[in-house]
Amino acid sequence: TQTMSKSRWLATWLCLAFCLSMVEGKSKTSEELAKLGVSGEAVRKEAAGILDWIIAVRRELHRNPELQYGLSETSKIVRNALDEIGVPYKFPVAETGVVGTIGTGEEPVVALRSDMDALPIVEVDFEDTAPFKSKTEGRMHACGHDGHMAMLLGAAKILKQHEKDIKGTVRLIFQPAEEGGAGAFMMSQEGVLQSPPVQKVFGMHVWPWLPSGSVAALKGPVFAAAGRFEVIVHGEGGHAACGIGVGVVDPILAASAIVTALQSIVARDVAPVDQGVVSVTKMHAGEAFNVIPPSVTM
Repeated sequence: TQTMSKSRWLATWLCLAFCLSMVEGKSKTSEELAKLGVSGEAVRKEAAGILDWIIAVRRELHRNPELQYGLSETSKIVRNALDEIGVPYKFPVAETGVVGTIGTGEEPVVALRSDMDALPIVEVDFEDTAPFKSKTEGRMHACGHDGHMAMLLGAAKILKQHEKDIKGTVRLIFQPAEEGGAGAFMMSQEGVLQSPPVQKVFGMHVWPWLPSGSVAALKGPVFAAAGRFEVIVHGEGGHAACGIGVGVVDPILAASAIVTALQSIVARDVAPVDQGVVSVTKMHAGEAFNVIPPSVTM
């Protein structure tokens, strides 16, 4: 983790929150915000002042990765941090989610959202990350959600210090089950975006392919939605050598052709100005080296 980039990401969270929540009927100009101490430079200085706290929270979260809705330790770390800051919250929401509130509790309402869950991945040993490596074998915060939570908690810490200036509400949404499990849908079904209704929601995602300290945005969708499919290709199993031509039908060859053909969906069915991706991420066929299996599942 590059500590300077944490400070810059956090500054962006805060600028978004302040610019859209400290309003009374209309958005404030940059000059009006500067009078309230909400210039980019002022926010950066405040963020730098709590940088060690943010990093410590992030590392504690990284040490305790959990999956989907099973986030008992993760939500406990988040709630402890909110208690320390003095931010009231609702828990549980969508089983293990947390929703904090800063401001008047009235409209306008701006929401800042972070995901919480990790991935079923084995963390590789590196000397510089050893002090906060995952304590749970086979689980890791490999998608940056530990960083997202730490960023949002850092934003909450500074927003709370400016609460008297907020003419409206900042809602802090910590969402479970982003990596499958429809956590966002579950939270919306439980009314997270209502009472009073949220006007704007902002989320950020760390992106290692951008230079540290950069922020990127696009109009419209950015990430692909995850759609799942399962295809079973049936053939006729038999010996891999003497069975060919005498009744064996190889489903692996057919499945391989399907995988290749699926890539033409993006090339020929998606408009050049749009984006799409089709990936086959798992195939299972057979157990022996010299036997063609009867089917392939992908």
